[in-house]
Amino acid sequence: MLSRLKNNRQCRLVGIIAVAAAVLITCSSLASDSTVKPIPFVKQWSATAGSLPFTGVQIVDVEPALSREVVLLKDLLAERGIAINDKGVPLYLRIAQIDFPAIKSKHCESLASQGYRILIDKNAITLEGRTPQGVFYGMQTLVMLLDGKEFLPCGEIIDWPDLAVRGVMVDTARANENLDYYKRVVDFCAHHKINRLHMHLTDDENACLYHEDFTQIMHPNAWKAEQIAKLVDYAQKRHIDIVPEIESLGHARLFVRHPQYKDILHQTTVDKPAKSWAGTSVPGFTNVLCPASPITVEYLDKMYARAAKNFPFPETHIGYDEVDTTVCARCKAKFGDISHSQWLVQHLLRCYELASRDGRKVALWGDMLLNHRDIIDRVPRKGTVIYDWHYRPDTTDESVKFFTGLGFEVIACPALVCHPHMVAPSDYNYKNIQRFAQIARDNDLTGIDTTIWTPVRYMSDVLWPGIAYAAAHSWAGSTWDETAFYRQFAGDFYGLPDGERFGKTWSGFYHMRWWLDKFQVSCWHDEKGLLAAQEKAAGSWGAEARRQLKELQRIQSELKEIGKDVRRNDLPWRTLVRSVDVGVYVRQHLLASEKAKPDGKWDLELIRELDKVCLEQINWIEEDWARNRFAGDPYMDDLNNTRQHLLDSYRKMHVFHKSILGNN
Repeated sequence: MLSRLKNNRQCRLVGIIAVAAAVLITCSSLASDSTVKPIPFVKQWSATAGSLPFTGVQIVDVEPALSREVVLLKDLLAERGIAINDKGVPLYLRIAQIDFPAIKSKHCESLASQGYRILIDKNAITLEGRTPQGVFYGMQTLVMLLDGKEFLPCGEIIDWPDLAVRGVMVDTARANENLDYYKRVVDFCAHHKINRLHMHLTDDENACLYHEDFTQIMHPNAWKAEQIAKLVDYAQKRHIDIVPEIESLGHARLFVRHPQYKDILHQTTVDKPAKSWAGTSVPGFTNVLCPASPITVEYLDKMYARAAKNFPFPETHIGYDEVDTTVCARCKAKFGDISHSQWLVQHLLRCYELASRDGRKVALWGDMLLNHRDIIDRVPRKGTVIYDWHYRPDTTDESVKFFTGLGFEVIACPALVCHPHMVAPSDYNYKNIQRFAQIARDNDLTGIDTTIWTPVRYMSDVLWPGIAYAAAHSWAGSTWDETAFYRQFAGDFYGLPDGERFGKTWSGFYHMRWWLDKFQVSCWHDEKGLLAAQEKAAGSWGAEARRQLKELQRIQSELKEIGKDVRRNDLPWRTLVRSVDVGVYVRQHLLASEKAKPDGKWDLELIRELDKVCLEQINWIEEDWARNRFAGDPYMDDLNNTRQHLLDSYRKMHVFHKSILGNN
């Protein structure tokens, strides 16, 4: 017996030694292969012999200039359960003059200032940057590198971004999210090395930058100075600048809902202009601010001043997109018989004058200048930033070359969410982001600003993979590897050991497009809608829905298995899975239209089953609203954006189901 125990101990000891040796051999082989990066997308990895055993860190030799970064680093390490103690591996944070390879860009100084160096030897880790910002970005890589590791390969990482400006635009005007949500956005973006947050503050639906002179048109939770100051400070500490946007010509339909303000709007001689976005509910008025109205100048002057006061970053975005130019009697009386292009540029120059006070840059969307190229020579080059937006996967660089050729600073603007996409970003969006990031690199643009339009289209927490995708392309699209991205993201955000499996499963979902037209028909909520759904279900839409439904159910099963290994961010993971469930239900609801009323009599059991799932998913969407938006937000009941409102569609389905069950 004793002999057997002794032999067992020896076997276990031999096994332990063998495992340890295998780990060391693996680490050594990793370290000896300079082509194998310990973390994807870093620009350079130079391996040296050996590995560093890792059980925790002690942060030492910190310069005063990095005191803020150290506080944030301790929080990041604590979130990952990485021990900080006196027996841990020494970690040195330093400001240093790093020698980067020649960066072929007119923005090379900015790119180098954001770069960093991580040196791992057998005794310590050293993290250096030319600036605190560079050190901060190195911290994000370091945390990913340390997470769950027992050994670190020795070597040197030198990394810098592809683009100097890496932004995300959030659509606060249409459904303002709360401060806690935007803090989560800032934290997530900072971790993924985003350095710009663009806040779209006014649109057709509402205004979310508070001004006491225009309280009637403001969202009830419009951002006040003290709230903005907290968010700006929170973002600045994480090296993110916030740019405010005030729509200055189009997208002004909100004024028509307030009779005392409707005269601020540009007039038209037809009930509804040719461009669909320009119509209003009041005949004779468009959704365009009238350049001849004195109220327009007063409103813009005050809103620009408030934006400049509340947002210290020296740039104001004035919108200026999607304007339908019509005949306006007021403009004709004031300006005479001038062309549409002339009044367009005349108003633009007035906006520029007001918004550029105190030396602020003026940013604007580029589409109207592309549509009216005859006025481009009158637009100031200095201090003007063109946000060039195109949302197709096959976007070309024609407009970018046009603007840069004239000497404008240009930001490339793809979309993670835009009209008419629903529930979650699709491959259309992902391909658009990838393509525009390439255009930005090839044309040496200042940067990229990934837009997220209309929050009511989705549950907010479904967007994290897409934001990370955009961020990775902004920083490191030049070294892109789709598999490596999902392996890194899934491990980093969800703590999943098999990121490749997640990537294949999740991309299977976003490759199935079911946009607004199909979504609305699928969510039938009256007799007329039922007939339309039946017609579509009997044709090609129904065939497509059946094919997609089968695949979605497979994805549901896969995500259920993958979810067993989720170690962090469980609620965002559930939202991700629930979005797939929404995709399943919407297609099922379309197909159920064929069986809902056979021979003119409702199938009550089917309606009960449909309503049961509908109510469950309403609870999910409302839960997401409660977490990420304001309590009592009138947009939860959708005042102005019904056609694109996920929750509104579900509530209408439930009301119709209930009426059927109650009447039978």
